[in-house]
Amino acid sequence: MSANKSDEALQRLNYFNGQRLVAADFRAEQGHHVGMRRVINRSLYSPGIVVGLEVVPVVSNDPQDKHRVIVQRGLAFDNLGREIFLPVDVKVQVMGAPRSAPGVVFGNLLVVSYSETRQFPAQSQCTIGAPFQPCSGDLAWGAPTRIVADAVFEFVDSWPSEDSGKIVLSQIELDEKCTVVRTSPSVRRYAVPAKPQTVRPVSLEGEKDIDLQNSKSLTFHIIGGAPDTALLYLRGMPFSTLYYTELGKHIHHIDFVSETVHHDFGHSHTVAGGNTDEQGEHTHNFIVDNGETSGGIDVNDTNNNFVTGANPIQPAGKHTHTLVGVTFSKELGDWGHSHKVQGDTQGAGVSDLDARNGKPALKLLKDLIVRLDGVSITSAICDQLEARAGQLGLWRVPGAGPADVRLNGATLSKAEGTGEIDLLKLGIEIGIGQHTLEFVVSDPDVGGQIQYNLYVS
Repeated sequence: MSANKSDEALQRLNYFNGQRLVAADFRAEQGHHVGMRRVINRSLYSPGIVVGLEVVPVVSNDPQDKHRVIVQRGLAFDNLGREIFLPVDVKVQVMGAPRSAPGVVFGNLLVVSYSETRQFPAQSQCTIGAPFQPCSGDLAWGAPTRIVADAVFEFVDSWPSEDSGKIVLSQIELDEKCTVVRTSPSVRRYAVPAKPQTVRPVSLEGEKDIDLQNSKSLTFHIIGGAPDTALLYLRGMPFSTLYYTELGKHIHHIDFVSETVHHDFGHSHTVAGGNTDEQGEHTHNFIVDNGETSGGIDVNDTNNNFVTGANPIQPAGKHTHTLVGVTFSKELGDWGHSHKVQGDTQGAGVSDLDARNGKPALKLLKDLIVRLDGVSITSAICDQLEARAGQLGLWRVPGAGPADVRLNGATLSKAEGTGEIDLLKLGIEIGIGQHTLEFVVSDPDVGGQIQYNLYVS
């Protein structure tokens, strides 16, 4: 309950010298400040989460923690403008009905509301400010010395009414053993300014061919106020074939040396068969002495002397003989051989990046990681998408941890893509200033085209 009535915000203490102050006076002073702050809260903002209060499953080896969730520190406003402040993370025991089918949850809404209690502080095991009734019959003095504001967590089956003061934080999916399967942030209610926003609308549409080395960064700016809506649509498409079919005019200069080949050409020929031809008969003329016309050859009168003068027998003349039917062996036939060429063509293209070689062409996305301002929101997107009817198990590709969860590229590449992704229901802050969405793939041999539509208003 509230420690101060709503109309006490209109009263404040009028101090003067000699004034006697009692507890009611201090309550009036305190009530003015607390009440006016709550008037301002509910006048400027609607009931809802201001910051934090994310709900996540407990990661622990304790079996009891399978039935608990963690509500992280944060702040919310209720319908009366009261601050529901949680200074530290707390564990909350879950309650509700098990799911009827995977991804199908009815009720199990975790809500938080404001509560106040009066307490006695203790010092050295002694209670301070215990009530005391005097014997004289005067007014009693002494009371709880502290009013403690606290957050109360409950599970409800239906959406709470506006005047209940309850703020919805999450919807919890339980299996048949009442073990926490997942927490859905899609039901979270955020506080928004009561005055119409002056945020400048943002509409970004485009596409980008991405692979492991080339991600897509989409930077946008929120100007004028916090957005009421931030919707993202994603779709996977085939990698552009222009990267493989279009190449600018260029040349490759060939610079190489052939290997030297040595061979000894020394050889001989074998003659086989054949004879010389016949030149026919022939005669030789001889010289005779003067006056002698017959008889044999008359040599000089002195016997046994060589002829020193003209030769009495005349040569028949020069002649030749032709070889007929002679064949020579072939020692130099067809000498088949080859020259080994060594060397490379001159390098072409950029000098600091190697061509992708020996691998299939990039076609479609296999998986996708989405980051907002450097933090992966892929797991939260999968939670939102798989909460839809018939979508359970179609989107999430598990990794080594929550930060490695990926979107299934095969589902992403269907004609309908992701459909609407409400970024404001992912449990993240998108305030005034610059923000960056990143689309990244993790497989070194896979790439594709990502088409995106982002609408912020």
